[in-house]
Amino acid sequence: MKLKLKAKVFMLMTATLIVTIGIIWFMFREATLWILPGYNQAILQEMGGELAERLAGVNADDREAIAREIEAFTREHDGIGIELFDLDGTLLYSYAGRIEPDSPREALERFANPFQRVFFGQDASLIYKIAVKGETRFVVFDVRGDMWQPVQIFLYIGNWAVYPFFLGPLFLIIVLPALTAFLFIWWMTRRLKRLNRAMQRVDLSGEPVHLVDKNKDEISELTKLFNEMTLKLHDQYRHIRQIEEARAKLVSQLSHDLRTPLSIIQGYAETLQRGMAHDRETRIRQATIIMQKADYMNELLRKLFRLAQLDDPSKAFQKRKGFLDSLLQTIMADYVLILQDKGIEWQLELPETPVAATFDGDGLTQAIRNLIDNAILHGGDGKYLGIRLKRAGDTARIEIEDRGKGIPPHEMERIYEPFYRIDRGRPSDGLGVGLTLADAIVRRHGGVIEVSSEPYVSNVFRVILPVGQAASVEEKMEGA
Repeated sequence: MKLKLKAKVFMLMTATLIVTIGIIWFMFREATLWILPGYNQAILQEMGGELAERLAGVNADDREAIAREIEAFTREHDGIGIELFDLDGTLLYSYAGRIEPDSPREALERFANPFQRVFFGQDASLIYKIAVKGETRFVVFDVRGDMWQPVQIFLYIGNWAVYPFFLGPLFLIIVLPALTAFLFIWWMTRRLKRLNRAMQRVDLSGEPVHLVDKNKDEISELTKLFNEMTLKLHDQYRHIRQIEEARAKLVSQLSHDLRTPLSIIQGYAETLQRGMAHDRETRIRQATIIMQKADYMNELLRKLFRLAQLDDPSKAFQKRKGFLDSLLQTIMADYVLILQDKGIEWQLELPETPVAATFDGDGLTQAIRNLIDNAILHGGDGKYLGIRLKRAGDTARIEIEDRGKGIPPHEMERIYEPFYRIDRGRPSDGLGVGLTLADAIVRRHGGVIEVSSEPYVSNVFRVILPVGQAASVEEKMEGA
């Protein structure tokens, strides 16, 4: 049978209480007889019984034999004197050598206040009734004050009427702490049980389970961790669901965006295969279109592959020291002819002092190119592209500006989502992963992308990168 923690604690405390009371009783009732020196009422009563057994072998009329037996018994017990009386009060033996018993007045003074004398360690006389050969005798023990045991607990527990006054406080001393501990553990187990029920109710597809525990202890910390854990699990679950939905959307979008170039490639390839294009210029034009569409498809697949690599922690960036201004000059050299063909005015502004930083060349190049491609694709109607590099303290800022239609305010928070496109109502040349890829690359560099948009006036993407203690050319020359 499986016991609950509360039942186990109750059984343990009950057993502990019984054992404790038993040990205390043993210490007062038995251990004092063995450990503490001297006499007490129980010892004297036992001595009276032992003396009765010895006198049973002696002739009751032979007073000399009685005296020898009592004297031998007295020598075995130091600090006491013994007197023996018969039933009618006749003195049969006296350690003091008396022949006649005490007078009534002497007897009253002798036996007055025995418990008080014992308690305060004074000389005291105690009388006990014994049976010798079936006849009643009375034995008197005169005990010196220094021979009484220091603990005379039997003066109080000899009467059943005083047990409640003795055991009551003792019981409370033991039971109250045990009861307090039991109630405390019951309260703790109740809180743990509530936490256990909450764990059983966790459903990632539903609302997060939230517990409130205002106490400040380990269980409240555990409750706090549980709340944080459930929130993280729900966030991760939602993130996974979004990824799954994005993957499904990717398959649909990918099939849609690749179907058109594939159809074009297939059509022109069949034309070339059948020899329907007789003149050389037509064949060259069709072959060029095939190559362009193939390059477009290859670029889309390359971006998707790169985005998948960024999610893999094992694919670390190869960061090296370099100059951001040189990187921008190299990138813009590839766009000069494209911008001229599109009639877009462009401008590249670089600081007089080269800006050094540590970065992954391929990754950062791709991020900036994606931002430039985005500016040309969505802001080309503004016929302007501006690239600027600035250094501010330990950061470098790369700004890509266009003067096109910009980004609606309600779209700002979603532009970095994978496969999300603003121009969903018309065909587009992208899958909506360019900004996602750029944002992921910049974040891997410890930076951030900020965006501001004022349609047909200024739309700016700002790449803010940490450059730390990377030195400029002049600083390196001074150090040399």
